[in-house]
Amino acid sequence: MSVRARFAPSPTGKLHVGNVRTALVNVLFSRKMGGQFVLRFEDTDLEREVPEAETQMISVFDWLGITADESTAHGGDFGPYRTRDRAKRGDYDEALKVLFEKGLAYECFVSKEELDMIRRLRTSRGLPPGYDNRHRDLTEREKEAYRAEGREPVIRFKLLDGEIAFEDLVRGSVRYEAKNLGGDPVIVRSNGIPIFTFAGAVDDINQKITHVIRGEDHVTNAAIQVRIFEALGAKVPSFAHFTMLLDSDGGKLSKRLDSLSIAQLREQGFLPKSILSYLAAIGTSMDPTLGSIEELAQRFDFATAGRAPVRFELEQIERLNALLIHDMDWPEARDYVLARVDNPMAEDEMELFWHAVRPNISLLSQIKEQFDLCFGDIENTGLIADDADYIRIAEQELPKGPYSKQTWQAWVGTLKEKTGRKGKDLFMPLRIALTGISHGPELAELLPVMGEERARARLKQACK
Repeated sequence: MSVRARFAPSPTGKLHVGNVRTALVNVLFSRKMGGQFVLRFEDTDLEREVPEAETQMISVFDWLGITADESTAHGGDFGPYRTRDRAKRGDYDEALKVLFEKGLAYECFVSKEELDMIRRLRTSRGLPPGYDNRHRDLTEREKEAYRAEGREPVIRFKLLDGEIAFEDLVRGSVRYEAKNLGGDPVIVRSNGIPIFTFAGAVDDINQKITHVIRGEDHVTNAAIQVRIFEALGAKVPSFAHFTMLLDSDGGKLSKRLDSLSIAQLREQGFLPKSILSYLAAIGTSMDPTLGSIEELAQRFDFATAGRAPVRFELEQIERLNALLIHDMDWPEARDYVLARVDNPMAEDEMELFWHAVRPNISLLSQIKEQFDLCFGDIENTGLIADDADYIRIAEQELPKGPYSKQTWQAWVGTLKEKTGRKGKDLFMPLRIALTGISHGPELAELLPVMGEERARARLKQACK
């Protein structure tokens, strides 16, 4: 059977880099194996669900180039692609029926307060915290008595004692004792909404998913799901649990951490290829190398994945982003530039501007800053009083336009001869007078962009 991998986010917030990394690994593996990538939504968390989150997630994936073969937006033969829609169709009711018939599901009426007490009692005895399975064998009379009290039951899966073992493509052999997993897990809430552990397994079966690839925080869930797959008479898919991606402080990433949301990175001026290239390499033994989805897929290998948690370093993406930008010719950069400046000039002037400032840009959001540096109002805050006479001479010796790349060298050569200045004393006051800052684009490139009129006006302003 062809490889079928999936990513199943909850529409409860923005996609952050950790989410995208998980989706990307699924895409790279499925592309390398000539399989399909399924994007579905586990919309079961009604309290935290964010309106339009699903649409925004699909938009982000499309912008990144992570295009699903099947999803709510792209269709497919194994829909619907939302948990609630599949619940309406009866997918989970059918699976529950099988479990009840096998004696592997039951109604549990334990209240939240009782459950808290059970957990504290178990902990005090040195046992793993969890549920003690006390409602496994309730009689019908006992169930009716609880209902008469107004209690609404959850449905639990009977996790029978014994070893649970599976092979993980990243972690190797994984083994658990069922008795150490916290008791029989809830698979359906009292409001009838299935828990993702159960719903995800049922969906994987019905959508013929062959590989479940996700973060290592789901390893324990995988053990429970192995038993659910077996109970439903289905083949257990292959698992791969990647190491956790942490923020720069070593904390867990969150959908509410805007600074690492893909939407925020896009706004800051990061390009899809730099984000994907970094995420494809982080947590592996491979160095981040720029590449398309297809190129990254060919390099993908589970054997390169490490086991230690890794911290996300935004500087690494910015480094890759700078490489992309520095290699952009005007036709590729044109739309990015024109979208970020208020009063663009003629096309040939804008092209000249781009080639002058391109080496100093690592984020697209810096384009406006560079444009204002060339054509906006500036402040010469770095000049000292001793520079006034020098700048006045520089304005007097400024050549007539139009300018070329050779104009700068000819001009400073004249100034060196007339003033005796050299090195930093020769160049730095000119840079500050012309740009307002002590660093930036090469002035040999920038002077033809600014032109004589603007350069002369800035020099005169600096003299004041």
